[in-house]
Amino acid sequence: MLVVLATVALSLAGPAGASGRRLTAADRKTISANINTFVNHAVKRLNPTAAYRVVAPELLSGMTRKQWAKGSIPVYPYPARGVAHGWTILYVTRDEVAVNLILRPKPGVKMRGILFNLYLRPAHGKWLIDSFMPAATINTELFGNAARVTSVRDFMPGVQSGGPHGKPLVSSAVAYIPFGVLALVLLVLAGALTFGALRYRPRGGSLPPFPTSRRAK
Repeated sequence: MLVVLATVALSLAGPAGASGRRLTAADRKTISANINTFVNHAVKRLNPTAAYRVVAPELLSGMTRKQWAKGSIPVYPYPARGVAHGWTILYVTRDEVAVNLILRPKPGVKMRGILFNLYLRPAHGKWLIDSFMPAATINTELFGNAARVTSVRDFMPGVQSGGPHGKPLVSSAVAYIPFGVLALVLLVLAGALTFGALRYRPRGGSLPPFPTSRRAK
C-alpha cells in the first residue's frame, strides 16, 4: 500500500528537477532526525521550541525563538502517531531536497491521514526545513487492498482525476458546460434576428410625387 501512496505522491509533486548532488548516508540520517524533530514538536505542537533549530528562516517568517515557543507558528498542525516518520525522496538538487511524508492520526483521533510535501535546504552543514505543505488526504479506512486518496486533481474534470475506486469526482461533461451555454446564447440571438427579419414588411403605397420646378410654371 505504501508503494501505491508513494507513486501517488510522485504524480502530485510533478516532474523531478535535475539532480545536482547525491545524498550521503550522513545526509539521510540528518534529514530523518530533523524531520522527526519537526513533526514531533512543531507539527504536533508538543514543544515547538525543540523544532526551532531545524527550521529555515523562510519558514520562521522572522519569528524569534521566544515568539516561536508560544506555539502560534506557520506550520500545519496535525496529531500524528508515532515518533519516527518515514519519508520518500521526490527530487534532489544542489540547493534543495523535496520529500513526501505520510502522517496518520494517533489512535482515537478521527481524522484522515495526510500526505505532505516537505522541502529542506542545506545550511552550514545542516538540512533545514523551509516548507511544509499538505498535498493529499488519505482515508484511514481501507477499501479492499487500496487506500482512498483524495487530492486537488480529484476535482478536475476528465479521466485524469482519480476519485474513490478510480472514478472521477467531477464528470468530464462539466468541461463542456461553458461552451453549451455560449452556444445557447448565440442560438437565441440568431433566432431573434431571424424572427425579426421575417416579420419585417415594407410600407405599402406609392412614392410621393417629385417636387415641380418653379421654371416649369
